[in-house]
Amino acid sequence: MPPTRRSSAQERSRELTWRLCALAAALLCAAGCKEKLGSIDLPGLELPGLDGPDTGAAAAPASAAPRALASAAPRALASAAPSLECDELPSAEEERRAKLPPLTALGKAVPAEPWEPPPYEVLPGVTLPAKIAAKLEQIDLGYARRTREHLVITSGTRDANRQARAMFTKLRLGEDLLQLYRNKAAVQEIKKAYQASSRKPPEQVVAAMEAVIQDQIDRGIYVSAHLRRGAVDVRNRTMSSKERRAFLESAREVEGVLVIDETTPPHYHLQID
Repeated sequence: MPPTRRSSAQERSRELTWRLCALAAALLCAAGCKEKLGSIDLPGLELPGLDGPDTGAAAAPASAAPRALASAAPRALASAAPSLECDELPSAEEERRAKLPPLTALGKAVPAEPWEPPPYEVLPGVTLPAKIAAKLEQIDLGYARRTREHLVITSGTRDANRQARAMFTKLRLGEDLLQLYRNKAAVQEIKKAYQASSRKPPEQVVAAMEAVIQDQIDRGIYVSAHLRRGAVDVRNRTMSSKERRAFLESAREVEGVLVIDETTPPHYHLQID
């Protein structure tokens, strides 16, 4: 083949490869699989939806970790990348569909002294240690002062039972836990307990899964960030851009608070020392 034709064919081949990569990236982005975009080399390609909602910041590289947005003390960005997954609890309706009986004890919120207007809202089943609750109230005071609104806490510290219920529900509803959690070995141990007890009543299956999760905790293994004290999720999907800024400003005023903007699903993940 003459050199000019060979060069032209190579250029067409490169262009076709680039277009296929762009299509794959767009499909992954639309499906919410942003963590897989880092494996696609598309220099200069701008895709919609890579930023967190209403952040107003420039798009970060697809392979970058979630951004650390607020902290009382400066920390390296790498320290903001959660080493554990921040998984949200299933709703009461999802647990009903999984045929789990309702919790007899919904956990407890432990706020500091209440103030007027009422402090932040804590969803049922969310447990907050007193020290964490007190810092959340400080953030909420600043947020309410700026917006006249209050925070909604969607997830806090969990025990092994609450985590087992959550993972049981996700499995019953067909979710792939190996895609959700980074520690595949820990997930496999929990799934093995689920499968071995699958013919038993849901409460007994949860008990078997709980025993495995508790054993993992005793060995220093945490399949979810919320099994560690200090992990808290704050709802932000109902916040306006102004309210988001007010929240971040309020969080910066409280010592020992690191805020990470999570986008799947959207919420603020707080790590509180």
